Amino acid sequence: MIRSTVIGSSSRCVARISRRVGTIKCITTPVTTKRFISGKPNEVFTKLTDDNDPKRDAFFKYTWGSWLKNDKQQKEKRFTKFSIEGLNRILNDIYVQSNEMAKVAADKILPPTFNKNLTVSLVNNVIPKNIGKINPNEKVQVTTMSSIHEGKHHRIYKVDTNLNKAFVLRIPYPLENENALAYRMRSEVATMDFADLKLGIKVPKIFCYGVNSLNPVRQPFVLQEFIEGDLLMRDWDPLMEDNSPNQEKFENVIKQVSDFQSKLISLKLNAFGSIYFSTDLKNTDDKEFANVYDGETNPDLENRWKIGPSVERCLWRQKSHLDFQKQIKPFLGPWSIKSPMDIIKNTGLLEAENAKTRLALKETGSSPEVVQPQTLKEQVTTFENLAKIAPNLFNVKTKSIPNMQELLSPRLFHPDLDPMNIIITKESQEAYLLDFEGACTKPFILQNSPQFVAYEGPKIYDLKEDIKDFDKLSEPEKVQYQFMYKRTRNQHQWEKKLNENNSQLITAVAPPVKLLRSPYIAAVERKTEEEYLLVDESLLQLKEVWDIFAQNDLVKQKKFPLNYTKEDIERHVKDLQNLHEKLISTPFAATQGWVPQDMFDQFLKSGIIVKQENGDYTVKKPEPIK
Repeated sequence: MIRSTVIGSSSRCVARISRRVGTIKCITTPVTTKRFISGKPNEVFTKLTDDNDPKRDAFFKYTWGSWLKNDKQQKEKRFTKFSIEGLNRILNDIYVQSNEMAKVAADKILPPTFNKNLTVSLVNNVIPKNIGKINPNEKVQVTTMSSIHEGKHHRIYKVDTNLNKAFVLRIPYPLENENALAYRMRSEVATMDFADLKLGIKVPKIFCYGVNSLNPVRQPFVLQEFIEGDLLMRDWDPLMEDNSPNQEKFENVIKQVSDFQSKLISLKLNAFGSIYFSTDLKNTDDKEFANVYDGETNPDLENRWKIGPSVERCLWRQKSHLDFQKQIKPFLGPWSIKSPMDIIKNTGLLEAENAKTRLALKETGSSPEVVQPQTLKEQVTTFENLAKIAPNLFNVKTKSIPNMQELLSPRLFHPDLDPMNIIITKESQEAYLLDFEGACTKPFILQNSPQFVAYEGPKIYDLKEDIKDFDKLSEPEKVQYQFMYKRTRNQHQWEKKLNENNSQLITAVAPPVKLLRSPYIAAVERKTEEEYLLVDESLLQLKEVWDIFAQNDLVKQKKFPLNYTKEDIERHVKDLQNLHEKLISTPFAATQGWVPQDMFDQFLKSGIIVKQENGDYTVKKPEPIK
């Protein structure tokens, strides 16, 4: 994810132009803190034309964390070697294009250009103002490259040049098949273009990209504008005391993120799926794809984008065992505006299909996965249940939910609406929304609150009124309740701002609506194999209140559509309890065994983390207190 395309004021990784002719300086920083670079950077000089220079390898290796299990394999998956010479050629190509664009009318918006080197240029962004200038007869030259962020899905490099302009190069990790990556990249670029040109959202300008390794960079890549500033996250203090000196900053963070959401959902769209350039969807299917919206009056924007298959992460994540054309694509949409619940249905069917395929491989001894067959069998049942209940989950014609048709209409959903994904520029104090990976169009009624404010625990609105004898509690008990109160407050402040900006959509956060969409949200946000149990938990909670919801016309079917035996419920309670105990007792379970590198090195040196003979690591349990 592009959550830090900027070197913060605490960074020591400062780009410097090399004076060595024909060489560039590669800078890596192996230690990180809160997504900003710290520690002394490692500098390597290398010839621009020597792509086989072994000294470069350290520049491409993953260094920002280690895994307790399969560390070597995990890091190999995130090795992002690319051709620096090829990147330099692409920079020269877009420089030529920028000079050609200088001759085009300033108000003209041109479609993307498909280049002979199998890249695509967004020529509308490739203008001298954005690209920079060099002396006549001079070539564009990469001078310094810095590795500035190693995220969950991308490696981010800062590229300095003799144009007196810096660029960001994003290289996705090869964690999924090429089809998945190509669709995701095409959609993300088109969605950022749509957000910029149609919605007026400030995003980094994308100049050029390639969706496979057949281009000069020899990797899928995105080359875009470098935005200098500070992450909005610096001002976010979720556990701030009421009436704190940071109150103004706290409220500003909520406002900035909410303003982005308001722009994202400002247009009612024409279908459910994800946004692409119209040219990307030609010859990919026999079917006709819908324009993103109606009523465009600018001929340059008319038919520029269409809605195609969804790239929401849950639909692509860990699907490498499935055949793309036969087992994945049929479930990706796009879906008609008349069928909003098909999104939930297809999510369940695809996850069930994935579990069945993995189970079959496991039973024939063809799978090295460590997941238990019983877990996969339970997943099949859970996700088939989700698909079965989907058509009845909401009564789409109900009058009991105000503005139901507004809530059901397709609107743009950004999965990383977060202060970690927003940069405030130093000079103008403008906010830029960075990473659009996984963005899709779906009903607002199925869009959960952003993760930085989302809270599903017990709600406490007033400590003194809601908690009896609060002042008499022990300090640990007070801290626990204060935590619940502050998380409740944060979400309430978010919902208050939503009501100010989009009052017609506020019923999407009503408790019954949240409960109705909770099985789908649990499926979308599932991170581990065992978290199918959270989908089950949501379904069972719905079972308890289904009759009341039916009486109030909230659901389509009067009888709860799923059958659970007493044994099913007892087994679920036991399995869910085991999952919670595992999360509590297993170190780094929340990060699936990933440990930030500075912490990992410290724990390894102190003996808290111990290396095993097979190369894995274990966390030493503390000695019992005598």
